[in-house]
Amino acid sequence: MEIDKNGYILPDLITIIKLYEAELQKKYGSDYHIKPDEIIENIVIACGLTEINLQDNIEYICEQYNPEGCSGDFQDALYERLGVKRLEAEPTILTKKIIGTAGYTAQANTITIRNLQNSCEFINSNSFTIDDSGNADVNFEANTKGAISVNPDDEFQIVDAPNEITGISDEPASDIALGRYRETDDEFRQRFKSSKAMNSKATRNANDANLTKYVDNIAFLKIIDKKSDNTFAPGTLEIIAKHNTTDEIFAQAVFDTVADGVNYIGNTSKIAKDEFGEDVIIKFEKAVEPEIYINGSIKVKDGYYANNVITNAKQNILDYIQKRVFGLQSIIYATEFIVPILETDGVEAVLDIQVKKGKDGSFVESISLAKNEAPDFAPERITLNENA
Repeated sequence: MEIDKNGYILPDLITIIKLYEAELQKKYGSDYHIKPDEIIENIVIACGLTEINLQDNIEYICEQYNPEGCSGDFQDALYERLGVKRLEAEPTILTKKIIGTAGYTAQANTITIRNLQNSCEFINSNSFTIDDSGNADVNFEANTKGAISVNPDDEFQIVDAPNEITGISDEPASDIALGRYRETDDEFRQRFKSSKAMNSKATRNANDANLTKYVDNIAFLKIIDKKSDNTFAPGTLEIIAKHNTTDEIFAQAVFDTVADGVNYIGNTSKIAKDEFGEDVIIKFEKAVEPEIYINGSIKVKDGYYANNVITNAKQNILDYIQKRVFGLQSIIYATEFIVPILETDGVEAVLDIQVKKGKDGSFVESISLAKNEAPDFAPERITLNENA
């Protein structure tokens, strides 16, 4: 086992046997070799296995007590000792209105609906009773965990349900909370670093750390007070977020992390519960998500089908947007999308590219969003045309 300032290297059994052989050659000459099935080989293998077992124990200690280098199960064990637990995968949840026989009570996990836009299926997570009007607002949970995107106006159909359930309303889905994939080692490590301030309630770092888990990226969270904006009155706090949960859960998270006596600013008011079960009104600014349009003109290489090239170029743009992460108060430059287009096989040149904010906006070279705005990109709002 080699250990230096850069870490350690664990040799395998063959390497260990070679090292023993090299030591024996110092005594018996360079022509000496450990031969199979001889007593020396058996002794060396036994010693090597003992050494490997010792190395495994050393590795366990190194990994278990190294916050910067640990990963996987080692990381889980160490961080949990220090009070931070990995965020497990969670399903997307939503509420849809179900139509059925008045007075009928449906049990949990008896109704399956399908999103016709992405074919994802959802199952009712709780029991419910149809009211006298023949309707019920029902909570549904995706049958797979992860970030399954759902828009309020997506169309749903019933896949499986008791006979007393006769339909599903066309009313938009509500209370949509995007699920998430299991936190990666790198994401977990970054949150661990931030969480060192979590026990210090009401510090700026604590607020950031506690609320980060409720947004898909730190770029979707802004916390503004007098220290960051002199126009704010003392004790006033504005939290702006494009959160990934319900407003009620986010409001409770704000209350749990921010010190008492704070005057909240925001366009969304929800009730949180204090430690005595009393109601507390929490305000925060729910991010506005303006629709962003991208329009471009490209030249396709000879021998390529324009429709295929355009489809692939649009996907490259979407992949770039996902990696780039345009957060609150982003500046969106049209020229940013030239690179992913040019990386598309079959694209010879980008002749023009512009962006606009909202359906009625004008195409321009760049867009500057407000502090409470996070851009909403979608494939149907990306248009690429072929020009010779």
